[in-house]
Amino acid sequence: MLLFVLRRFYQTVIVVIGVVLVISLLMASLPGDVARMRAPKGASEETLENIRKKFNLDKPWLTRLWIYLSGLPRLDLGDSFTYKRPVMDIIGESLPWSVRLAIAAEIIIVIFGILAGVISAVSRYSFLDVLVTISTSVLVAMPIYWIGRLMQLFFSQWLHWFPPSGAPPPGTGFWGSIPYYVMPAAALAAVSTAYVARLARSSMLEVLRQDYIVTARAKGLSERRVIYKHALKNGLIPVVTYLGIDFGVLIGAAVLTEMIFNWPGVGHKLYFAVIQRDHTMVIGLVFILVLIFVTINLLVDISYAFLDPRIRLGESPEVA
Repeated sequence: MLLFVLRRFYQTVIVVIGVVLVISLLMASLPGDVARMRAPKGASEETLENIRKKFNLDKPWLTRLWIYLSGLPRLDLGDSFTYKRPVMDIIGESLPWSVRLAIAAEIIIVIFGILAGVISAVSRYSFLDVLVTISTSVLVAMPIYWIGRLMQLFFSQWLHWFPPSGAPPPGTGFWGSIPYYVMPAAALAAVSTAYVARLARSSMLEVLRQDYIVTARAKGLSERRVIYKHALKNGLIPVVTYLGIDFGVLIGAAVLTEMIFNWPGVGHKLYFAVIQRDHTMVIGLVFILVLIFVTINLLVDISYAFLDPRIRLGESPEVA
């Protein structure tokens, strides 16, 4: 087990370093003089040179990359060109907003995705099954940007149920904050909810065809007991696995959602960092997002290895 964990951890470190390398190379290859973009209009060459020295822009790309990588173990992500502050301080302010939004979205996914998938599987070929199938197909095909705009138009401008954008003001209590989360979380959760509904439906249908379900029905157990006591527990195993990985995806995929709803999270900061050519900020934010994603993947792999020893031995779970 220890070797399995060490191997997964080694792969995680390689992925994180590789992503930092690629993002750093992409940002360095963009045209234009970053120092001149950051300097006041009409700045002298001496001022430009000071800016280059301050942010290591006068050094070769490999040297800058090495300086950056050497600071990662200390979580020293450098200073932002735009905010003139350490990147970690900015991440510390914005990441909690993204995490809370992802948690709200995950709650919506769990409630509506699993419920829709189970109902669709239990009532196969019925009107509800057709309705869920069509709805999930539409949601998967719709861009998050379009979903968010439609929600703002319908629920905010027409019905005036929720604020159109923005985070809860400081001092807002728990219940007062909920209206601010509803539309951003629903827009972020829409596509994943459709995927979870599809996955729950297919997994439940497969379980309902198993011999032990047929035996339970033959013994005269009620359909409700067969579904909730025997089928649901096994049918939701793939869904739980997907939800664990999807949480990290939600934090990283919140860029568009946070832009639409003016949400002060990591995605919002990342968008403006790219626009402002803030190299240090972009690399730092991407590093944190990738670190969260691969850490969640690592934890899911480890939990799977505890549940099924064949996984840590490199075997397929289907092999008997």
